[in-house]
Amino acid sequence: MSFERRGRSRVALPDFRLPSMDRMRTPVGRAALVTVGMFIAGYFLAATWLFPAAEDPTDATFVDVPDLEGTDETEARAMLDEEGLAAVVATRLHHPDLISGSVVAQSPLPGQVARPGDTIRLTLSSGPEARIVPDLAGLAGAEATRLLRGLGFEVEIQERSGGGAGVLESDPPPGTRVYVPADIRLVVSRGAPIVDVPDLAGRHVDDVEAALEEAELQMGAIRYMVDAPQAPGRVVSQSPAAGSALRGGGFVSIVVAGEPPDSMAADLAGEDIPPPPGDTLPRPGGRPR
Repeated sequence: MSFERRGRSRVALPDFRLPSMDRMRTPVGRAALVTVGMFIAGYFLAATWLFPAAEDPTDATFVDVPDLEGTDETEARAMLDEEGLAAVVATRLHHPDLISGSVVAQSPLPGQVARPGDTIRLTLSSGPEARIVPDLAGLAGAEATRLLRGLGFEVEIQERSGGGAGVLESDPPPGTRVYVPADIRLVVSRGAPIVDVPDLAGRHVDDVEAALEEAELQMGAIRYMVDAPQAPGRVVSQSPAAGSALRGGGFVSIVVAGEPPDSMAADLAGEDIPPPPGDTLPRPGGRPR
């Protein structure tokens, strides 16, 4: 038996060798080198100029914003200049306590941080605002108080009896120019007291005025009813009715039975004025209604 020695078979591997320098000298190779170089140069420019890396905030220098409230503009600018900060006046407004030119507010606020060169916005005071005390005579106390408080005043009310209801006087007087906030004292009348209207029915007209004065009331209109069943000169009806509540000094009108006195009839005859509705006076030259 013969034995044949067989050798191992070999497997062919791909060729990964880099191109030789000869190949790089060809036009295609040179074009490839130029393309790669341009790509590297473009990437470097983009990374350096167009998209620079963000600065690390931990490397930045910050300063604390000082508290400027109450200082004048000159002092505030000096304090900011020491910290390397700038100042700009943003607005001005009236302030009741700070004189004109003082710092009322700032942005950023005190204690916050800023970078050197940043600008701090300042709001300066224009001083307190002056306003004129209005004329409130005759207004009710509540209405006058609401008006004054809307203007920035504080109100103190002193009540007084008698006279017409409403504001009688103010201190300071109307037209005075004062700085707000300020206190205004008002003297307010509660008006005359409320009284009960007396019963005048059946009384003689000559006694009515005295009865009304006793009740702190006044005589109003007097009308006559010629066909009234009551005796002449007696009160037939009244307005307001007996027992009604009426403020002192108010008027009470009455209707009296019979014809008016001669003097009143003569006055009416000489006037071309129709009698009031509901009146029973005789018409001049005619018969009574």
